[in-house]
Amino acid sequence: MEGGKLDVVVSVDVDCSNPRIQVKGTVDSSNVQALCAVARRAAGLGPEPAIVLDLSGATATTEALADLQAAAAAHTLPSADGLHAGTCRLTVTAPAKTTGVAGTGMALAA
Repeated sequence: MEGGKLDVVVSVDVDCSNPRIQVKGTVDSSNVQALCAVARRAAGLGPEPAIVLDLSGATATTEALADLQAAAAAHTLPSADGLHAGTCRLTVTAPAKTTGVAGTGMALAA
């Protein structure tokens, strides 16, 4: 089912330099933007935080995972309008499971 809710926990160390976003549920093309919004908020916690997006407890569609990995490789998090990308250090851990479910074509804009 696309568009399911995600269970997200954000934890930070004392100096806010290493936020970790733990995700449970299914990450897909309809909720990946919301996950990026959480990561953008975490990026604002410190000067240059190294954000870990931990998908080890989640399932992700191949499309959503590719979008997140592309953002990590480009060191950017797209804004909600898809036009302005914010710079960040993002690491995406592998999901527990990936599915080849076709998305709605709402890919991340960088």
